[in-house]
Amino acid sequence: MTRFNVIPDGYEDQVETRKKKADGDFTFTVPGELPTMNEIIDDSKTHWGQHMQNKEDTEELIKFYIEKEGVPFYEKLKLEIIYYRKDKRYDPDNIAAAKKFILDALQKAGCIQNDGWKCVKGFQESWEVDKENPRTVITLKEA
Repeated sequence: MTRFNVIPDGYEDQVETRKKKADGDFTFTVPGELPTMNEIIDDSKTHWGQHMQNKEDTEELIKFYIEKEGVPFYEKLKLEIIYYRKDKRYDPDNIAAAKKFILDALQKAGCIQNDGWKCVKGFQESWEVDKENPRTVITLKEA
């Protein structure tokens, strides 16, 4: 139930580990709207396999943009996330569920060791409307 373009060919060949260590902030963008909590719940009600496939597809899409932008490795980080949505149809808490996919993709891409308390030190999230260009802008900050 995702609303973004198909992942470009060749993303599987991206390097899984980060050679470059973070030196300050790093910002990258994921085009489109990431799934909301309501969509995640709806997927899980249809079939567990459907939910797992959508979760995997979403994480792979985010990982593609992480690899494309060359996001470095962070030992500890804080995230600033701006969700640009087409409209105000979903509540902020519903939209914020997407950070789970973002953190899992960062871990799979080798940008963080894990998404637990030792590595992730906080979040700052905001929501904006951009009818023409929905996207998620993620800034990683050293903690």
